[in-house]
Amino acid sequence: MLLNVNPTRMELLRLKSRYVLAKKGHKLLKEKLEGLMRNFLEVAHEYIRKRKELDEEFIEVQREFYMATAGISDEETDALLLGGNYKLEIESHEKSVMNVRYPVFTVKESGIPFAYPLTITNPLLDKSFERMRKVIAEMVELSYIEEELYLVAGEIAKTRRRVNALEYIMIPDLEETIKYITNKLEEMDRENIARLLKMKDIIRSH
Repeated sequence: MLLNVNPTRMELLRLKSRYVLAKKGHKLLKEKLEGLMRNFLEVAHEYIRKRKELDEEFIEVQREFYMATAGISDEETDALLLGGNYKLEIESHEKSVMNVRYPVFTVKESGIPFAYPLTITNPLLDKSFERMRKVIAEMVELSYIEEELYLVAGEIAKTRRRVNALEYIMIPDLEETIKYITNKLEEMDRENIARLLKMKDIIRSH
């Protein structure tokens, strides 16, 4: 589609400058899009692997816990878990990948993990609690990996729209308008030359 501009040499120079910038911008954006896609696929594969491992670990931890508490009542289980000072806190900081900023979470532990005498409980219960601590840390890690995927996917969509706008709208419009103005100026040059030759003939005839 032709842009609404005057067919002048100054306008032609301005459009050619815009065309060069648009081509450079298109190249850079395509490189960014390819980088984002590579990053997305790498993180997605990592997420799928870690999620599968977490699901399997969580099922195993549940199985161990049920086996360890099979011989005691719910009240006794609750009593074992009361009175402890063990705490989990989630800390966060930001990372940036190709100008996409996303939070990274880490688990900070404090206090004593086991507030009950280990000699009076099934060792399997202690093991299940210990594994659960790791599962929680893995769940936190998965949460920020998922957030990274979400944000990178959004950036991919935005970058692809900009690439398509340049590739299919702006650059073709500039090319068509530059060609139109170039042809128009060449036509005007031919008309001016023809006028000059005609004036020259008129002067000579006198």
